[in-house]
Amino acid sequence: MKRLLTIFLSLCCLSAIAQTEVKKVAILETVDKMGNVPYGVLLQVRSSLTYAISSNAGYEGYDRVDMAAITGEQNFQRTGMVSDEQIKRLGEMTGAAYVLIAEAAIYDDQNIIIAAKILDVETGGVMSSTPPAVAPKDPMKMAEACIRCSQTLVGGKMPTRTTTTTTYSQTGYASQPTPAANQDFTETAWGINMKMIWVEGGDFLMGCTSEQGNCESDEQNVRRVTVDGFYIGMLEVAQSQWEKVVGTSISQQRNKANSSWSLYGVGPDYPMYYVSWDEAMEFCRLLSNKTGRTYTLPTEAQWEYAARGGNKNEGAKYAGSNMIDAVAWYTDNSGSSTHIVGSKRANALGIYDMSGNVWEWCKDWYANSYVSYDTNNPVGPSSGSGRVSRGGSWISTASRCRVASRSGSSPGYRGHYLGFRVVLLP
Repeated sequence: MKRLLTIFLSLCCLSAIAQTEVKKVAILETVDKMGNVPYGVLLQVRSSLTYAISSNAGYEGYDRVDMAAITGEQNFQRTGMVSDEQIKRLGEMTGAAYVLIAEAAIYDDQNIIIAAKILDVETGGVMSSTPPAVAPKDPMKMAEACIRCSQTLVGGKMPTRTTTTTTYSQTGYASQPTPAANQDFTETAWGINMKMIWVEGGDFLMGCTSEQGNCESDEQNVRRVTVDGFYIGMLEVAQSQWEKVVGTSISQQRNKANSSWSLYGVGPDYPMYYVSWDEAMEFCRLLSNKTGRTYTLPTEAQWEYAARGGNKNEGAKYAGSNMIDAVAWYTDNSGSSTHIVGSKRANALGIYDMSGNVWEWCKDWYANSYVSYDTNNPVGPSSGSGRVSRGGSWISTASRCRVASRSGSSPGYRGHYLGFRVVLLP
């Protein structure tokens, strides 16, 4: 029997706002009331709607908004209930004036049904809606259906996108040049579909600046640092991406460390962990060889610059907010597990999970203080006993998830809280 999939979007009185004003739309988790829609489909629907809303001139969509953190309702994805007070709270946490809510169920093997409804953060009232419509599960066709839906809702016209996607032959690198600066792009080697965010170069104060608080001794040598532009992964490397490139599963990686140890989140979209620094660098080497590009781990300076928002520096304590529950999975909200990458709010550059979920390996050797004169594209000390990790994890306190917080581990260590993301050098 065909099962209904409905998606409700919330966005308020958009036509009443001046055309020059950027209208911020918070796009919530897709609700699956019947409990039978694959989570990957729910994520694809939400991603497609975010893309569609953001592609309309004058609108900016925020996906990965965590309603559980806002409402305290861990089963929001099955209920879809959002009170006026919760909507207002959402607006406070995200800065969005409008809310998009989604609800889902299967139509048949190839299709889903979507419908849209738009709410005003201030009043909670429904401002715009569309009737249910069939949409294919195929990601490209689904995106087209969501674009049509968004145009109906906001009356917008789609501008030309600057994002590019590279293509590869089955045998390897297909002579694709490095994308032009200022363009995000998606790496498709091995089918990993890794979104890379362009970070414009600039300078910043690196270390425990005034908003950080709770400074540790290894953060306190604050100095102004300059970094050149680079690309960085929008998300932490996921288990499916690791397995496609390296060939080992999360269980096999755990067994390399200790087969009696537990697993803390398993699935294609969960972050990879139980990965040593050496193995993370091997991932980068394999990807570089496959693509002809230069992938590596971020330097500590690149990592902190990106976490702070680059030249859009928000001056926030955590990566994207002063409210840790909005951006991070950490000891107080993680339920003792990692979580699907990108399921919290992004920072100003559109990068997720730079606070919490898993600590992230950096390229530098760890030292208990910064070198004062190492300020132009710093690379850290020339040797050491441990490599730097940044960002905190699902078992970290809030203080350890600050953008200035640092740690170090032996490069051969595999931890249940240690993962990574990559950078690409232009």
